[in-house]
Amino acid sequence: MVFHLRFYILHFKFYIYHSKYIMSVMPYDKALERISRICSRQEKCSHDVKEKLQSWGVKEADILKILQWLQERQFVDDGRYARAYVRDRHHFRKWGKIRIRMMLRKKKIPDELIDKAMERLDEKEYRETLRKELQRKRKTLNPKNRYDLMARLQRFAWSRGYEAEVVREVLEEVMEGERDG
Repeated sequence: MVFHLRFYILHFKFYIYHSKYIMSVMPYDKALERISRICSRQEKCSHDVKEKLQSWGVKEADILKILQWLQERQFVDDGRYARAYVRDRHHFRKWGKIRIRMMLRKKKIPDELIDKAMERLDEKEYRETLRKELQRKRKTLNPKNRYDLMARLQRFAWSRGYEAEVVREVLEEVMEGERDG
């Protein structure tokens, strides 16, 4: 019984010490200086900036003023952020439109900005990326039969966020190429 009591007291003290609810409030000018420095080096969306300021203990009224200041001076632009995010996630991580859209919505980017950013993706390049990824994945699989192979490749493409119709069409091309070659 005594051990359990000590254990809970120890964990409670640890929680109190590391709790984000017990923090000092960062002054407006210091928060503005730090966040503007961060935003000048790396593209951030307004949601990320707001979360960062809240984690620093900045007052809600100051957060709104800081966000407005950053947006007026083009430090934070959700449209620019969405375009960069779409380009980078597709090019480097090989994500599909569904996954990219889901992640941008998680960051509270408006659907209009997401749609505009998605329009910039070249459909031919998009399909070519999927085809290359499916071919690369195919080399790592040891399927029992053709249907098992197609199912695994389909699940792989869906997990990357590609649309079912696009996956079906590109997968047919990949399987045709495999049969021919």
